Amino acid sequence: MFIMPKRFLIVDDQYLIRSFLKDLFRYYDLDCEEAVNGKEAIEKWEHEDFNAILMDIEMPEMDGLQATRIIRQKEKEHDRSYTPIFAISGCTLLNPEEYCKKAGMDGFIAKPVVINKLLECVMPLAH
Repeated sequence: MFIMPKRFLIVDDQYLIRSFLKDLFRYYDLDCEEAVNGKEAIEKWEHEDFNAILMDIEMPEMDGLQATRIIRQKEKEHDRSYTPIFAISGCTLLNPEEYCKKAGMDGFIAKPVVINKLLECVMPLAH
């Protein structure tokens, strides 16, 4: 019996953040893909199913809030299954949790990332 690997999409314009998260995921035997902005995240999401997306908020070309709104709209339009999206950001917005919720995100994790908080969000989706 072939079991599909659990895949996560890490979206951040900073290489060090993506690298840190990929290494963390590998430690827990979780597979991940990466994108550098919201536009690239949407393109990857359109071609592959992910257990969850970890999305930065402030990125060039397309930010995480706009990308999340587009993904949520496309889920409805194409009757596609729901993909949990968690913001991972050190953004400067006042009350970023509220912006994330309104955009359709499932949670907010502040940078610098507290690993236990991240694992609380991700690990239930990995099994």
